[in-house]
Amino acid sequence: MSSVTASLWDRCKVSLAASIPTQPYNTWLRPVVWISSSVEEDVPVVILGVPDEFHRAWIEKHYTHRVETALADWTGVRPVVRFAVCDPVPSGDGQSVDLPIPVPVASGHDTRPTGSRDAAAAPVPQRPAGRRRPDTLNPSYTFQDFIEADCNRLARSAALAVAQRPGATSFNPFLIYGKVGLGKTHLAHAIGNRIADEHPDLRILYLTSEAFTNAFVHAVQQNMLADFARSFREIDVLIVDDIQFLSGKEKTQEQFFHLFNDLHQEGAQIVLCADRPPSEIAGIEERLLSRFRWGLIADVQPPDFETRIAILQRRASRVGMDLPYDVVEYLAANVTANIRSLEGALNKILAAWRIGLVELSVEKIRPLVVDLVEGDQRRSLSAGEIRDAVAEAYGLSPDDLSSKSRKRPIVDARHVAMHFCKVLTPLSLEAIGKRFGNRDHSTVIHACRAVQARIDTDPLFVDELERIARRLAPGT
Repeated sequence: MSSVTASLWDRCKVSLAASIPTQPYNTWLRPVVWISSSVEEDVPVVILGVPDEFHRAWIEKHYTHRVETALADWTGVRPVVRFAVCDPVPSGDGQSVDLPIPVPVASGHDTRPTGSRDAAAAPVPQRPAGRRRPDTLNPSYTFQDFIEADCNRLARSAALAVAQRPGATSFNPFLIYGKVGLGKTHLAHAIGNRIADEHPDLRILYLTSEAFTNAFVHAVQQNMLADFARSFREIDVLIVDDIQFLSGKEKTQEQFFHLFNDLHQEGAQIVLCADRPPSEIAGIEERLLSRFRWGLIADVQPPDFETRIAILQRRASRVGMDLPYDVVEYLAANVTANIRSLEGALNKILAAWRIGLVELSVEKIRPLVVDLVEGDQRRSLSAGEIRDAVAEAYGLSPDDLSSKSRKRPIVDARHVAMHFCKVLTPLSLEAIGKRFGNRDHSTVIHACRAVQARIDTDPLFVDELERIARRLAPGT
């Protein structure tokens, strides 16, 4: 057992990360570092370093058994694991190990004047200068990777302003709300990541309201409430996700109320995320809801069709997938609930494509995403499918309909195809024109009006359209 080293502990952490949810792992286990190993009376003993007493008490109660089991899996012998408070933690070769600060202590180090906080409070562990980004922040969630559109423009613009001048704008608190999977968490992480890059001396803490509640309950059980409150009050930027889950938790709300007041008075930036506006959150005290309204409240809405197209194209490009436009169009038209579902569909296709199980065509990918398709599961058509069906009905080639030809049979067929695209797809007029030889949206308007005029006056033409519609129906 004496051969246990920091590198072996790192391998054990990989195993633990695979078996423990991301949030608790990042909060409690990722910051733990190896200090030393020894044998005491033939019993192997491993000493692991944690940043503070609160962290030590929590991890001893909840994770000692899992840590010992993970070490036993690697060494073949079950050790006794002890946790020691030490920051920065010295490694076995005498070098300092960079220790990220978990809940409840945030990242960065405090550069405020001594008198700006409780001068009598015990010193909060300092984070070494080399690693200031909180471990609970996802580094891939950035402003650069967030597609701005009408559905989220206010929220993104305000988030960027907050990130550039934390605590110095009127957007404090800044509350982002919207349904699941629309980008609230992405923006919250983006704020934290930008502040970490541009204001590295500020302490940043991102956590969910559930993590806050769990930490508070544990502090009460361990008679460590004073340490809990003091550590949170050392934060410069507090980001709390899913704030609606404080509903019904009266004692936790009271603690958060006082924390909110103290941080806001000190000029700390507060960012909150919720799945609905404050006025619709039941079970939270009005005095707390009123504070949520002090700053700016911005919503994020479901992305429109064009935004879903842009999201898919960017994601596909970043993973090196040349996704045909018909496939992009099909996914954007069918997976409409939220961005998370859209990305989930793309990830399914990516996984199957990389191992050669699927070709990148609408027909091949459709079975992969059937569980994500919205509505009544009716097959949604792409402009390409409509063009091909109409061309076949008129004895033409699909290329004829996209050509510059002004021959009457081709023009009539082109008009019919544009009509069906407008009726059966969510494509904008500009997008429809693009699919038929990059024509202007005014051409599409003219085509649809021409078709409607014939519908109003020509019963035989109506029968013709019905035959084509049956070709386009599901299962045909």
